[in-house]
Amino acid sequence: MSGTIANGVYTGNSTFVASSGSYGKFLPDVGVFVFNANALKDNNFGINLLVSESYNSEGNNNKSFTDAIISGSKFSIRSEETVTSNYVFVRVRNTEFNYSTNPSNITGSGDLRHSVMVNTPQSYMTTVGLYNDNNDLLGVAKLSKPLVKDFTKEALIRIKLDF
Repeated sequence: MSGTIANGVYTGNSTFVASSGSYGKFLPDVGVFVFNANALKDNNFGINLLVSESYNSEGNNNKSFTDAIISGSKFSIRSEETVTSNYVFVRVRNTEFNYSTNPSNITGSGDLRHSVMVNTPQSYMTTVGLYNDNNDLLGVAKLSKPLVKDFTKEALIRIKLDF
């Protein structure tokens, strides 16, 4: 997809993209800009940059480009980023995670502080930890609201990972 901030997204009826292409690409992983000279020097849709295309002279292209950016009169940039999503499903069986691990839930003698937790325990899940095969914590997912958990309920939690 290409276009300009002033004119919006290119729809196919302009000679700019067909003849010149986009302004170029920015590769942030390696810190490099790759520019399309024909698009930058275009009078109608480019920034009317005086570009030297000679291979055996300096041409001062970097100064011309820097001056065009500093003036800001004809130059605007849009950003584009590809976000990859992956889903992980976590199954919590009815016999798992029914008790709180909060130490304040146990008395000094080791008994449960609330007798209702002996026969009918109930806990509220709020966070899911994602671990690798070595039991190292890789990430934490927070639930949108606490999930009630007891021996009568199973849960299937879908976690969306964006990277």
